[in-house]
Amino acid sequence: MKIIGIPRAPENSPNMSEKDSLLFNAIVEKLQAKGHAVKIITKLDEENEKYDMIFHMSRTMHTLQQIAKYEKSGTTVINSVNSVQNCSRDKVVYILEKEGIRQPAYRFIETPEETTTLSYPGWLKKAEGWSCHADDVIYTANANEATEALLQMKSRGVNKALYCKHIEGDIIKFYGVAGNNFFRWHYPDPDKTKFGLERMNGAIQKHCFSEETLKNTAFAAAQAIGVEIFGGDCIVTTTGEIYIIDLNDFPSFSADREEAAESITALIEKR
Repeated sequence: MKIIGIPRAPENSPNMSEKDSLLFNAIVEKLQAKGHAVKIITKLDEENEKYDMIFHMSRTMHTLQQIAKYEKSGTTVINSVNSVQNCSRDKVVYILEKEGIRQPAYRFIETPEETTTLSYPGWLKKAEGWSCHADDVIYTANANEATEALLQMKSRGVNKALYCKHIEGDIIKFYGVAGNNFFRWHYPDPDKTKFGLERMNGAIQKHCFSEETLKNTAFAAAQAIGVEIFGGDCIVTTTGEIYIIDLNDFPSFSADREEAAESITALIEKR
């Protein structure tokens, strides 16, 4: 096959750029070893040459628009442009709600006055897109902290925020690849997290839960959003309930990189 591979732009990979690159390069190497011609492009523009497949980690608007043109003309794309756009927080919460997948109670807020009507503690998050800044997700214990966080976001051009109720419990990070049932989960490593926010949930207690339920819930969420290569975060409560708190396209799979690269390569060949 003739394949285009597009890595993630550094600005869309805060504190994770090296890990993203390691996974991307491992996939390219495996595809080349199987005889596929892979052209690596960092910024996709119009090309006359035709390709069988595009696999990409892009979240840049211009690049996604260019990929969409290839997709419309019949080129297979992983993850699809629509599914990547669905990973914007303001879309994820609606999709999960529609599918009946458990998540924390949430509200969209735009003005400081609205912070007085919220139930605390909770998390204020940039509503549109992904986290690219350490303060795109802020824990707030009261209305004063929420107001300060909202004003700070607005000063950076973030006009709409998503407020999610804090859920006590263990944080679990999960990763999956559709098509070949690849699924892994881990408790977060406090020394290897993107922004260190996991500390707000305290020490991991290892509450009992159903791994099968976690896997089924994760794949159901990914399927609803449309992503084939995905990762996310959830909370497991003391009673074993699972709440999805984040879901993203094409994570770095850093704890399972080699296995994930094999699985993603197999998915690309299958598709």
